[in-house]
Amino acid sequence: MKKKTSSCPEAKREKKDLNVDFHQSDFDFSGVPSPVCSCTGVPRVCYKWGAGGWQSSCCTINISEYPLPMSSTRPGARVAGRKMSNGAYTKLLHKLAAEGCDLFCPVDLKDHWARHGTNKFVTIK
Repeated sequence: MKKKTSSCPEAKREKKDLNVDFHQSDFDFSGVPSPVCSCTGVPRVCYKWGAGGWQSSCCTINISEYPLPMSSTRPGARVAGRKMSNGAYTKLLHKLAAEGCDLFCPVDLKDHWARHGTNKFVTIK
């Protein structure tokens, strides 16, 4: 059995609520720490990616507990990692803030990868 190392609650998967109204000017995310990914059982800080997005430092073919999808270009191989665009990350922060989550704790992206748009898997070449 794994021990929780963070006092922040884990996110649960729920159906999307289309009635949530976000007023982006009401939220200040300047104090939000860098997100983490705990797919290995230990929270690891994500890397900056692109224009404000994030890339997992642990969702790799070698150390992730959650299997990455198979590569469409290399039979039998898996893709190399996961990434999330700034837009997808901002939407996630708005959703978590609306749900009352404490954003002073690092957000664990483990349950939020590959949800929509440019929040997808990346193949490192």
